[in-house]
Amino acid sequence: MDRTERERQAAQRRYLGWGLAFEPTMPGLDLARDVVFDDGPNGRVLALVAGTENVAQSLAVALTTLRGSNVFDATFGFDGLNALAEPVEPTLIREQVRIGIITLLDRDPRVRRIVDVNLDDGRLGAGGTGDGQDDTARAALRASRTLQVQVQFETITDDRLSVHLGELPSV
Repeated sequence: MDRTERERQAAQRRYLGWGLAFEPTMPGLDLARDVVFDDGPNGRVLALVAGTENVAQSLAVALTTLRGSNVFDATFGFDGLNALAEPVEPTLIREQVRIGIITLLDRDPRVRRIVDVNLDDGRLGAGGTGDGQDDTARAALRASRTLQVQVQFETITDDRLSVHLGELPSV
């Protein structure tokens, strides 16, 4: 690893932060997360994430946390979950969820610019390719009643990230 790469990684760690590594307890369902352990020189140690991995993990955790439910930081979390419980037109609910995601990203000081927010529930977008695989995946997504959330943004360290933030219940 050359000097410029080490300096870039040090800048990412400094400006994008670091934290404990969490992984979903039930893969495929982002209902809960648990700490991860690594093997260290003197036994097991808590695993850490830093830089862009830390930003991606933080945003994924915030997306599945109801805003105001964290007693230590009432501004942390995602406000769009309330929209899913309201008896409103599905298109309006999707837009409320989109606005909640944009607000979540906008509040994070490590995000410089939001490039794209993509909510995919299998209903909208281009049709299948004709080979059946794309059509089958979209039908499964529709049947699962979830929204796949994909965001693209630029960080304050000039990194452009495309992050799959997870799944939300759909309407």
